[in-house]
Amino acid sequence: MTSIIICFYERLTHLKHCLDSLRFSRDDFDEVVISDDGSSAETVQALRELIATYDFPIRHVWQEKQGFRVAAARNNGIRTATGDYLIFFDCDFLILPGTVRGHLTRARKKHFVAGNCKYLDERQTTTIFQDEISANLLVKLYNSLPEENLLREQSKFNRRTWLMRLHLISAKKQSLGGHFSIHREDIEYINGYDENFVGWGGEDEDLGIRLVMAGIYCRSAILDAKVLHSWHPRELGNRGWQQGTNMEYFTTDRPFYCQNGLVKLAT
Repeated sequence: MTSIIICFYERLTHLKHCLDSLRFSRDDFDEVVISDDGSSAETVQALRELIATYDFPIRHVWQEKQGFRVAAARNNGIRTATGDYLIFFDCDFLILPGTVRGHLTRARKKHFVAGNCKYLDERQTTTIFQDEISANLLVKLYNSLPEENLLREQSKFNRRTWLMRLHLISAKKQSLGGHFSIHREDIEYINGYDENFVGWGGEDEDLGIRLVMAGIYCRSAILDAKVLHSWHPRELGNRGWQQGTNMEYFTTDRPFYCQNGLVKLAT
């Protein structure tokens, strides 16, 4: 059983179009879990009404707003999901036909599958949000955008993984962003996301490093699992998280099994 987990906060229009795009992959997953990082009561009510319009199972889990807590939200999504294979998207993604299947065909135990995306600008996003989206429109937009950056990322991912498997470079060279997927038992093996990451940035990078430390390596789906990133104004907090409050904790030495994760360990 495959569960898609989407982190969400307030961007209802973006989420609607993300869910609309998943209609083109309906046969490839079993449920969607929307993990909400504290949206307002008004947004939650509107979200419940939106969920009722889809013909695939959608579950909503909410946590109280206490700052930016995407690590905790993703763990909530894992706990709520019933699938044994988990695919993580963001609410500002548009998922092309075949992308979910691209993750599933690469799924292996003791591996995670990583993808990337192409970025829409404000004009392109406004245009696509004006009408009901179609699979043909998504494919046309995706193909119109440059491919060179993804080709470079694919080469970097593959080279880095082999060097890590040969223990020639550190696990700290692993990066993880965009969309990814993993067997539930493998992410549970490292106790999920580290919820000590509060505020923007670091939680994805930390997860990737701890997975490799645990012997769980990356398989790339960059060229085949295709996603468009819808434009939105950038939050102030996401401009260089390395200068933010999470960096000091990120640079400390920690075991691959985090203490403040899916299971809370006594300190």
